[in-house]
Amino acid sequence: MIFEDLSAFVVVAKLRSFSKAAVQLRIAQSSLSKRVRRLERRFGVELLTRHGRGVSLTEAGAILTRRAENLIAELDAVERDVCAQMTVPTGEVRIALPPATGHFLAPLIIEQCRSNFPMIKPLIREGTAADIHGWLSTDDVDIALMYNPECGPEFEIEPFLSEPLFLIAPARDAKTGKAIAYQKSYSIKDLADLPLCMPRRPHSIRVLVDRLCAKYGVKPRIEYEINGINSSKGLVEKGIGVAIFGYAGLRAEIDSGRLRAIPFSSPLLNRKLCVVYPRRDDARSAILNVKAIIEQELGRLLQEGFWQGAKRIREL
Repeated sequence: MIFEDLSAFVVVAKLRSFSKAAVQLRIAQSSLSKRVRRLERRFGVELLTRHGRGVSLTEAGAILTRRAENLIAELDAVERDVCAQMTVPTGEVRIALPPATGHFLAPLIIEQCRSNFPMIKPLIREGTAADIHGWLSTDDVDIALMYNPECGPEFEIEPFLSEPLFLIAPARDAKTGKAIAYQKSYSIKDLADLPLCMPRRPHSIRVLVDRLCAKYGVKPRIEYEINGINSSKGLVEKGIGVAIFGYAGLRAEIDSGRLRAIPFSSPLLNRKLCVVYPRRDDARSAILNVKAIIEQELGRLLQEGFWQGAKRIREL
């Protein structure tokens, strides 16, 4: 069967006229009639009934029209998908990043897109897990990084790494300037006595701490609820309380000796950094290329020790 014959027949069937179909297809009416007759010989049935006002479909012709329309649409989609892979990726790609990684990862994404895919325009937003979940739900972002995401089945979640959490405390006494002595590590039970500055739910760290404390029958001593890493850092540096965070988001303060990162003895105090994106069968080439860039740069940062003690999920 010749595909052009089938396409021509569908046009005639829709317009109910050989003359109108010939004009639309820009071919001679005699040539169009030959194509339809060739189909009728192929199937061994009459597909159209010719009359003075044009044509009408026979029962066989109606069946063929319905099935042919679906086939043509599918072949058009195949052609679009194949051609899309042969063209330069273009367009905007909306990316959401958490504050702990956005400062370091955003420039790397921009640089890689500029060097390798200049026609892709990355649009980067930074927000909490709740913010990012909302953006994903309203289709405001194409791809996101989230810690411990709790998304529905309409999203694809690919865990990338597991990062241990630390007790973040002031390195020195704010009044005397003397170094403060701490235990080598702390347990979940110690959270009942430590003055905690914690984010509110549904922040991933707060949800994790609440679950672990409930599991071990511990009531955490939460002195202040602080939504925002910068505010939490300020309170901890002043000695007002201690916090629980990953190493990466406080790297500069820890390395400079302003804050201390003290490990927990429980391996359960860790969080997973995941790549999250809506399930789509027709994901654009630009989105797939940006996803590959994000995973590449995450892997490089992991090798460089950006997340202290972190492990790639596939290596666990």
